[in-house]
Amino acid sequence: METKNLAELIKKAGKTKRVGEFKCPYIPEFFVKIAYASKFILTNIREIARESFTNPRTREREERLNDDKLRSEYARQIIIDWRGLTGEKLQRILPGLKIVGKDKGEDIPYSSVIAEALLEVSLEFENWAIDMATDVENYSHIADGKEKELENLG
Repeated sequence: METKNLAELIKKAGKTKRVGEFKCPYIPEFFVKIAYASKFILTNIREIARESFTNPRTREREERLNDDKLRSEYARQIIIDWRGLTGEKLQRILPGLKIVGKDKGEDIPYSSVIAEALLEVSLEFENWAIDMATDVENYSHIADGKEKELENLG
């Protein structure tokens, strides 16, 4: 294979989302579809979350990551879908959460807003989701033809 062709294939592969479904160890029978966070994806997330500001002490322009934007982009680009989440199960990782009555046993459909809230308040869920998304081993064993390429980002 030509070097130029291989380089193009490598770049294309880095910009394509691959998605795997993983069982969350903290919530029984809760499965989350998580996209592989390639360097391209992570750089894109950080770019969106970066903001400029003027340092009042030095009066110089500086940049920093906005944690809220970063979390929002992780929720939007990394957590793709889920199944098996109920209010009762959610209370296992959020002891202060009070869900009563019939809502307790109802499925909670995927929402990037709910995913973002989970990332914000549950250190366990956040660490697990990011670890799953950034571990290439989780995605390298997906059989050809069975991976789900959601979108080509290039």
